[in-house]
Amino acid sequence: MADKISWFDANGTEHVFNTDIKVLDGMNGHFMPPISFVEEQVPFHEGSKLRQVRVEPRDVDIPVYIEYKNEIELRQKMRKTLRIFNPLKADGKLKVFAPDGSQRELFCRYSTGLEGREDVDEKGFYWQKIILVFHAFDPFWYDTVTKVETFTTGQPATFFPFFPLRLSASSVFADATIDNTGDVESYPEWIIKGAGENIVLRNLTTGQLLQLNTSLQVGESITIDTRPNKQTIRKSDGTNLFYTISDESSLWSLEAGLNNIRIEMGNSTADSSVQLSYKNRYWSV
Repeated sequence: MADKISWFDANGTEHVFNTDIKVLDGMNGHFMPPISFVEEQVPFHEGSKLRQVRVEPRDVDIPVYIEYKNEIELRQKMRKTLRIFNPLKADGKLKVFAPDGSQRELFCRYSTGLEGREDVDEKGFYWQKIILVFHAFDPFWYDTVTKVETFTTGQPATFFPFFPLRLSASSVFADATIDNTGDVESYPEWIIKGAGENIVLRNLTTGQLLQLNTSLQVGESITIDTRPNKQTIRKSDGTNLFYTISDESSLWSLEAGLNNIRIEMGNSTADSSVQLSYKNRYWSV
C-alpha cells in the first residue's frame, strides 16, 4: 500500500492528492535527509578531524500525473494548482499517511516542476506527467499531534514515570521524566502562569538550565519558544523578556530518549501553573 499524501498551503487549507493531481510511484527524498561533515585538516597527520555533523535541507520529489478534458480545463486547473503551491507565501506542509497508520508532516515550499509542458493523447485529452519538488529548510518530519503536559497546584503532573509534585506558597518544585520517542531532539514551548518569580527550568539529563529573573502576578504569563530560528521569550503583555535570562541559561531541547527535568518557581499560588508542549521529530516518514 502506498503512502497517502496531502498538501497544506500557507493558509492551512488541505489539498488531498489523487483528486485533481494523481500521485505516481517513485517518491524520493522522504527518508534520510542529506548529511555533510565539517572537517579540518591537521598538519603532519593523515586524514582530517571532524568538527561538526550537519543535517542539510532536503528536497522531496513527488511524481504526479495531471489530466484535463480540454484546453479550457487545462488553464483552470493549472491556475488553481499554481495558487495552492505559491512559494512566495509562508511555508506549507506535506502530510504523509503511512501504511502502518502513522502520520507525519514536513514544513516546506514548492520549488520546481510546474514550469510547463503539455501533451495531447490520441483522444484529445490534455495531460502532464511531472515531478513536483518541495524544499524543506527544516529537514525533519514532525508528529502531527502536539504532546502537552501541565503542572498545577491542584493535580500532579501527567508525565510518566514521575516523582511527586511539591508546591507551596514559597516554591514550585517538580521533578519529572519525559520520554522523547522521536529520532532526534525536540524543542519545547513553555507557558508559565503566575503568580511566581525566579523561574528555573532544568534539564537534569543534559545539565542545561533556563533561568528567568522576573516575576509574574496572577493573570500574567510567559511563553517561551525554544525552536531554532523562532526563539522568543514574551510576557502576556508582549514584553520581550530575553534580557531577564541568566548568563548560564540556554533554550535547551529535549534529547531523544528519557529526559529528567525540574521546574522551580518561587512564591506560587493556587493560580500558578507550568505547561510544556512539544512535537517529536523524525529522520523519515
